[in-house]
Amino acid sequence: MRRSPQLPSPPRRYQSGTAQLVDRDKAVEEETLPGYDPEEFYPVHIGEIFHRKYQVLGKLGFGATSTVWLCHDLRDHRYVTLKVYTRTPTSPPQINREVQAYRHLSTIRSSHAGRRFVREVLDSLELVRADGSRHHCLVHPPLHITIRDFQRLGRKSTGLPEDVLKGLLLHLLPALDFLHTEANITHCDVKASNLMLTIEDEGVLVDFEQAERENPCPRKVVSSERTIYASRDFRHPEDYNWGYPVLCDFGEARIGSSHPYKVIQPEIYRAPEIIMETEWSHSVDIWNTGCLIWDIFENKHLFDARNEEGEHSNRFHVAEMVACLGTPPIELLQRSERAPLVFDEAGHWKGNPPLPQLSLEASEEHLEGANKAAFLNFMRSMLTWLPEERNTARELLEDPWLCGRV
Repeated sequence: MRRSPQLPSPPRRYQSGTAQLVDRDKAVEEETLPGYDPEEFYPVHIGEIFHRKYQVLGKLGFGATSTVWLCHDLRDHRYVTLKVYTRTPTSPPQINREVQAYRHLSTIRSSHAGRRFVREVLDSLELVRADGSRHHCLVHPPLHITIRDFQRLGRKSTGLPEDVLKGLLLHLLPALDFLHTEANITHCDVKASNLMLTIEDEGVLVDFEQAERENPCPRKVVSSERTIYASRDFRHPEDYNWGYPVLCDFGEARIGSSHPYKVIQPEIYRAPEIIMETEWSHSVDIWNTGCLIWDIFENKHLFDARNEEGEHSNRFHVAEMVACLGTPPIELLQRSERAPLVFDEAGHWKGNPPLPQLSLEASEEHLEGANKAAFLNFMRSMLTWLPEERNTARELLEDPWLCGRV
């Protein structure tokens, strides 16, 4: 018997009259970003319906290149997240790397287990304004909180417990293996704020919608066309069931297995080949992951990379690497035109700045005995000077420390 198609949901009705209005002289949300230009951001309104399908329920957040909204899919009767990018420049044309990466991913036919740990895209669309400017949009399943926020749920920020860290890696590493081996993508921005937990309990979304209807978020009415809304957090995130972590935000992703030098990665997570301005490949994600593990387990940066004035410095960054990992092989130094700035012809550190008193053993504070030794071996298999000597994501999944075979 043929099942009748579902009818579209009726649009929600919103009353904004009780919303708190923010003073027009006060900068809020995306207006606080350096170099903010209102014409770069699409003027989304709560209650608005895009493409006769996605009705905006509330604002989840903002960034330098997008605003993010919880929506209801009126046709498929589900909650979705709508990411609305800033205006697509036409002169000179620029690449939206996240849209490009997801278009590429849509062409990959794969049953790789790690694919489900990469954030899915349900739809993509463009919004066109009256002046003809265009804004890319991606539609995703909603996600809960980031690993960064998960860490902060307690009263005092602490590192993740060892078993939780291992659980996280058993999802992140398959995602990276899928990206590197089958999709031929380097993420380039693996950090705690780009790892998010899936939603197991849709009540968190129902409560978000109800909260917006009953207590509309504060807003600043800039003009008849533009309103700046305050982002709304999920209510009491610890009261709901979380799912598994997925890797998000492909705004820095690159397609291909080898690339000429270009500045990528967060400063403190930059691999040696990026600092030394040489060619790079997927293995920068592995170095990045090692630094991230240290951050979320030890609750401190492995490399601080700051000079006496508190500013990021490549010299200080490399000095800390030498202190922790030893002198890099001559082979790596010969690849870099910048290496002679801090290393002599024999590959020795020139002493500017002096090497700090650092070591992995002294910096690791939570483990003991054979378990500590195994963890540090795991770390060293990611933090190797030569990119080709780093373990791959697949090899890391078989590591004795991660697999509990210590």
